[in-house]
Amino acid sequence: MNELLTAEGYEQTKEKLRDLESRLAEIDKRTDLSPTRLASVRRSYAMMMREFLQDIKLYEAKRDKQNPMTPA
Repeated sequence: MNELLTAEGYEQTKEKLRDLESRLAEIDKRTDLSPTRLASVRRSYAMMMREFLQDIKLYEAKRDKQNPMTPA
């Protein structure tokens, strides 16, 4: 179980996720990687992205629980 993110860590994690997504898009465009290597890199990136998304969702759930929105 990961530690819950701080507000600063939350923003940093969102930025890291965006960076990974753009790096993966660039890697997908490459033609110099073997299919095996490309698959390995994509799996690695997907795993990191899942972890970042999980951390983000846990932070958002905790934040929303502490600050429930009032109906308008």
